[in-house]
Amino acid sequence: MARPRLVSDAEVLAAVARTVGRIGPVRLTLAEVAKEAGLSAAALVQRYGGKRELLIAFIAGDDRYSFTARMRLAYERSDDPVEGLIDAVVSVAGEELTPDEFANHLAFLHFELADPEFRRLLAGHDRAVRDELEQYVHDAVVKGRLVVEDELALVEAVNALLSGTQLTWAMSRRGTLRDALRRDLGTLLDPYRS
Repeated sequence: MARPRLVSDAEVLAAVARTVGRIGPVRLTLAEVAKEAGLSAAALVQRYGGKRELLIAFIAGDDRYSFTARMRLAYERSDDPVEGLIDAVVSVAGEELTPDEFANHLAFLHFELADPEFRRLLAGHDRAVRDELEQYVHDAVVKGRLVVEDELALVEAVNALLSGTQLTWAMSRRGTLRDALRRDLGTLLDPYRS
């Protein structure tokens, strides 16, 4: 009979995120992740097989902790579908990161984009985020809170704003990422509000 895991996969994946933020992808090792998770490197090897497999699990993620799950939870908390849409996108920022931690995550994204398997997983993630955004924009239109002729074009603009605002915030380092996202989304969506 296998012993119960004292550290869940979700906790390990969260440790990967913290480690990437702290030291970046170049210095990332199983030993660093293990130390952050409170495990041994051997336990990570036994569970995942190696660094690449651990990173694939990290990118694939656990749906309960994914961007889309966080988005849905934030959206459902709001009575107004437009504010819910804004809250959902802002929730993607997750915990407040320092600009240096965010820069390390951007470096990891560069690493991911260079690998075909990682890129495929990222494309699936992007599709899931756009599917969520499509639901929120459509709901706001149906409820008469947004007047939009081309819902999909607005979804693409919101998705592009999400990535673009994160990048410009990382360069400017003004305020918080959440505030920057909220400000830019307001600017984009206000002309469509009814």
